[in-house]
Amino acid sequence: MLTASENAQLTRVGPGTVMGDLMRQYWMPVVQSSELAAGGRPKRVRLLGEDLVAYRDPDGRAALVSAFCAHRRASLYFARNEPRGLRCVYHGWQFAPDGRCVDQPNERPESVFQDKVTLPAYRCAERGGVVWTYMGPASAPPALPDLEWALVPDAQRFVSKFWQGCNYLQALEGGVDPAHISFLHAMLDARDAAARRALDNAAAGFGFAAQLERAPHIEVADTATGLLLGARREAPAGQYYWRITQFLLPFHTMPPTEVGDDPLMHAHIWIPMDDAQMVNWCVSWHPTRAITPEEIADFHAGASIHVTDYAPATSDPYGDIRPTASRVNDYLADWEAQRTCKFFGVPGVGAQDKAITESQADYDRSLERLGRADVGIIRVRKRLLDAAVALRERGVAPPGLDAESYRVRPASVLLPKDSPWVEGAKERLIVR
Repeated sequence: MLTASENAQLTRVGPGTVMGDLMRQYWMPVVQSSELAAGGRPKRVRLLGEDLVAYRDPDGRAALVSAFCAHRRASLYFARNEPRGLRCVYHGWQFAPDGRCVDQPNERPESVFQDKVTLPAYRCAERGGVVWTYMGPASAPPALPDLEWALVPDAQRFVSKFWQGCNYLQALEGGVDPAHISFLHAMLDARDAAARRALDNAAAGFGFAAQLERAPHIEVADTATGLLLGARREAPAGQYYWRITQFLLPFHTMPPTEVGDDPLMHAHIWIPMDDAQMVNWCVSWHPTRAITPEEIADFHAGASIHVTDYAPATSDPYGDIRPTASRVNDYLADWEAQRTCKFFGVPGVGAQDKAITESQADYDRSLERLGRADVGIIRVRKRLLDAAVALRERGVAPPGLDAESYRVRPASVLLPKDSPWVEGAKERLIVR
């Protein structure tokens, strides 16, 4: 159980907060590259409590600046996208991608006032079909993380994202909770294969063994960039079935794959818009082959981590990725299915996660009661809080600022019972 003060430190992400300052040390995704057209209209986004606009200038360079003009705070969402930068339509002030004011046409020609005006702006870079930003103070930011999914060819990667109406941490905690899959995403009868196929769990990637044993033994191991979380279940022939999740500071998780020689990999990036809403980036990839049309159809059908059924788009920040399933319609819950064959009647794995984490509302961790099955969540919180406090109080650089430390994968492995799980799974956990 956390104190109220520790809960606030972990969950508040705005400018000047302990966790917000930690997250600003890392590159974070903003939008997919395909969302910004060269010379096209700006797009509203919100990150770490700041209202911003992303755009691509006529020469094709992505940029991210404050959503409000430095002159009279008019919205730059309506700005003209011109070769030298965004031009506010109110009085014509123009701002370069780096935030410098480069033109003030309503001032007299002899004025030098524009040289004294800047707009908050953040570095952008592109990799893996994603526009990334660095919002931190370093004059030379760290290299982009060498996440495998961002380095494979486009055909081997599928990226989606959706808005969640909750704090980033409660969603992230679901991503490092190995026990919940045997309940939240389960069938009432795990042996009912026909029901699984009919009710969206056939391709969920959670595995028959995970459905059978509801109380796995959980172990946690430190890594250079975060944690490994291993969930151990009994398996035939004197073996254990280990499902291994990667947590990479400060907001990356990789849930376990399925056992086999050709599994898809999956990842989440839990990006805070502010203290009460976030963007859940969902990535599936394969290291050596293209993702098949059948696999993509499963993603869109809700049988994996992706949620792509969106409500009608608005121009609000991330207003085009608000899922149709929401609080106001009970997340499209099928109550009859919940009564007869599913543990939870909401259709779709990602939608189930979204529904239950949003149901926690403004989650006060000082009121919770944690058990042995929550050891992974406890360690993730400690890792985050230790890194944030060390940065704030002693100026210690947080883990994971070296690009190479992100060259890892999740895994599921069958190991002899006397085999150490981290060592036994090592070859599957490292990108060669």
